[in-house]
Amino acid sequence: MFFLKILGGALIVLAGYFIGRQKSQKLYCRRNFLKNITVFLSSLQTSLRYDCSDIFTIVTESAKRQGLDCLECRSSGKSFAETWYEKISCLPNEYSALKSDKELLNKFGENLGATDVEGQLKHIELYKTQFEKQLSFAEEDIAKKAKLYKTLGLFAGTAVVLMII
Repeated sequence: MFFLKILGGALIVLAGYFIGRQKSQKLYCRRNFLKNITVFLSSLQTSLRYDCSDIFTIVTESAKRQGLDCLECRSSGKSFAETWYEKISCLPNEYSALKSDKELLNKFGENLGATDVEGQLKHIELYKTQFEKQLSFAEEDIAKKAKLYKTLGLFAGTAVVLMII
């Protein structure tokens, strides 16, 4: 009987730790997503400068190069902004993008393809700096919260075990 209590307590503590670790992992996923977005924007700038294809093709090719399949935009009779908004609204949870990240992506897509090449390049540069700021905030979150979440999960599990005993 005592062995079962010890085993159950250890499992509860481990469950708390792994919940904290999962929460911590979301911070890393967001950082990686934002890194991929900034590289995607750089790739998009280069493609816009040297490729004469339509905006749908340029965005799709740039997204594929960065492994951001969720941002591939195929021409479907809708405007680019509508297609982009649909893509952003159903971003998979694996990217752990915050609401502010999605809003920034939506604003980015609203005006992309609406001006001449120079205007688009400036537009991309503006949003690239904004995403770099988001990336620095994400890295700060990792530095401040990643270890905290793991420790908090461990201690929460331990507290539950002590309350049960």
